[in-house]
Amino acid sequence: MKICMIDMGVFIEKPELLEPAKELGEVAVYTGVPETEDEVIRRAGDADIIVFALMQFTNEMLDKLPNLKILQFAGTGVSNFVDVAYAESKGIKVCNIVGYGSNAVAEFGVAMALTLARNILPANKVVTSGSWNQDGLMGREIAGSTVGVAGTGSIGRLVAEKFIGLGAKVIACDIFESQYLKDKYNIEYKSMEDLFKESDIVTLHMLVTPENTRMIDKKYFDSMKDGALLVNVARAELVNTDDLYEALTSGKLGGAAVDVYDHEPPADMDLKLAALPNVVATPHIGFYSEQANDNSIIFSINSIKKALEA
Repeated sequence: MKICMIDMGVFIEKPELLEPAKELGEVAVYTGVPETEDEVIRRAGDADIIVFALMQFTNEMLDKLPNLKILQFAGTGVSNFVDVAYAESKGIKVCNIVGYGSNAVAEFGVAMALTLARNILPANKVVTSGSWNQDGLMGREIAGSTVGVAGTGSIGRLVAEKFIGLGAKVIACDIFESQYLKDKYNIEYKSMEDLFKESDIVTLHMLVTPENTRMIDKKYFDSMKDGALLVNVARAELVNTDDLYEALTSGKLGGAAVDVYDHEPPADMDLKLAALPNVVATPHIGFYSEQANDNSIIFSINSIKKALEA
């Protein structure tokens, strides 16, 4: 059995993590996304299992991988990278992993909120430019503020707990309410409309569905408190980017932190948004911690084992 880690080389900082995979068969590790279809075939043409993190698989590529039995994504949102129904119609099991980076993303979301609230980026620019003044740098404290957590799955639950630890009042919205959060912290669940109206900071942790795609739009931004903050470390497709840009440039919103984009690398409107002085923009690194990186390898190998046993 051949296992091809087709673009995983940069993520494997501890080779010993591959030992369980080597017990299953021959393991080949490559770095970087293949730039051509020929390169995909060269790396994985005879592979039984492909593990990937970054590349997109077209249906045409799948047609040219005759031995492929398992396509293992070292992340969560696999449907963004492969046509799952088509792959499964060809007898290919498509697997992903969950929970490997939940704490990493949760910590990152809180860090983004703090960066916005305390004007850390503009303050850094003042000092690194050789200046020394505090004009326009007065921040706000998380303690005593109301934080709206939209989506309380594994990441959102951790985000809620971390903000509570900082002294915030946390409210939430989710079609599946967390009894744990309600029982332990008395968190109140609100409608999405009320969550946006009442929060000083809204942080998004929802999965994208047909019902919520581009749902966060002008209507929601107009209902927010003047100067409120938005953090999106979930998916860009949740937000109407044009409306967010308008809310930020009009002064309605105090700032936004974004780690996800309509196009990655970002282009056009995403770049305009990222260039605003009241936006903190990062290159989709919420999940990217040492611990989560190790987990992605460990969890992927365990997922492959389960798929083989099924």
